[in-house]
Amino acid sequence: MSKHAIASLKLIFFSSSIISLILSFTLIKVHAEESMLPQAPIFIDEEPVTTSYMMRSGHILVPALFFKHTGALVDWDHEYQSVVFQANGKKFALPVGKKFTDDYDSTTGTWKRGSLSTETVQFDGKPFVPLVDVSKKLGMNVKYDPVINRTFITTNISLNKSNFIQKADTSEKLVALTFDDGPENHYTPMILDILKEKGVPATFFVIGDEISSYPEIMRRIVNEGHSIGNHTWSHPDLRKGWSSKVREEIQSTQQELQRVVGRKSDLFRPPYGAITKADLMVLNEIGMRNIHWSVDTLDWGGLPADDILEIVHQDISPGGIILQHNFQHGLLLDGSVEALPRIIDDLRQQGYTFVTIQTLLSR
Repeated sequence: MSKHAIASLKLIFFSSSIISLILSFTLIKVHAEESMLPQAPIFIDEEPVTTSYMMRSGHILVPALFFKHTGALVDWDHEYQSVVFQANGKKFALPVGKKFTDDYDSTTGTWKRGSLSTETVQFDGKPFVPLVDVSKKLGMNVKYDPVINRTFITTNISLNKSNFIQKADTSEKLVALTFDDGPENHYTPMILDILKEKGVPATFFVIGDEISSYPEIMRRIVNEGHSIGNHTWSHPDLRKGWSSKVREEIQSTQQELQRVVGRKSDLFRPPYGAITKADLMVLNEIGMRNIHWSVDTLDWGGLPADDILEIVHQDISPGGIILQHNFQHGLLLDGSVEALPRIIDDLRQQGYTFVTIQTLLSR
C-alpha cells in the first residue's frame, strides 16, 4: 500500500552545554511503500543532499553512508559489527545496537569508550547513526535556520574541488572521444577499426573485470595508440559503497592494467558519474584525476545514429569531452557505432582536432 505525504518534523537536541539545537526537516513529496522511510534535504557545505531518516528516542538517525557526502571516510567493521568514521584527524566506531562509541586515540594507539544520545540501529540491513552526535564527533558544525526551515552541516574538511573535470579550459577546437565500460569483443573491435581508419585517438575508461576477460583487446587498445582510464573493477555506484571498497575497486583495476598492458592510469571516471566527497578524497590520495564529460550521447539507451549526432552537434564546444560506450550487454550500441565515423567527419569539417584526454588537459 502506498501513500503521498508532505509533513514537517521538528526535533530538539540538547548538548551538555546550554546550547540547544532545533532541527527541522521538510519532507520531499514521495510515492513510497509504507515500510519505506521519509526523506529530507540536509545542506552540506551549502549543497543539498537528500537522505532517508528515522526517529529514535527523540533523535534523528541517517544512513551511515550519508556521511560520505561530508568527506568523511565511512567503513564497516564486520568483526565488531561497527561503523567506522574518519575525518578531521578523528577516528571512531559506532557498534550497532549500542549507545556508545569507541574513539581511537592516535597518541596512545588505544580505543576509549564515548557516549551517544541514542543507539546505532540497522534498518533493511543498513546501519543508521545519530546525525548530530556523529557530525560533532567528526569536528563538524550543525546549524538549523528557522527562517528557511533548513539544516546545515559545515564539514570543516578541505577538499580539492578542482578535481572534477567536464571539459578542458581552452579556446582551441580540441575534442576528446571517450568510451566507457569495455573492453569486450563485439563493439570494441568495430570502434577500434573505425578509429584506426580515421586516424583518431580516443580514451577508453575500462573495467577491471572486463580487462581480465578480454586482455588481447585491452592490449590492442593500447598498442594502437589510445589512452586508458580507470572505470573501477565491477562498475558499482560508489556512493553506496564503503570507503575501503571504493579504494579496492580502483586499485584492483590499476593492478590489472599493470599486469595486462604494463602501465596504470592517472585518469578515473566514476560509474554513472556518481561520486561523493569521500570518494574524491580517496582519488586525491591515490593521485587520480576525476574525469566526467560535457557531451553525453545517451548511446547506452539504444539511440539511433541520427539522434546521437544531433546531441553532439548541439553540445560540442572547444575542449569538449564526448561520452560513448563499448559494453556488450543488450547489444544496444549499433547506433553509437554507426554514428562514430559521422561524428569524426562532421567535427573535422568544423575545424576540430581529436586528441586523448591527457593531451586535452595538457593544453
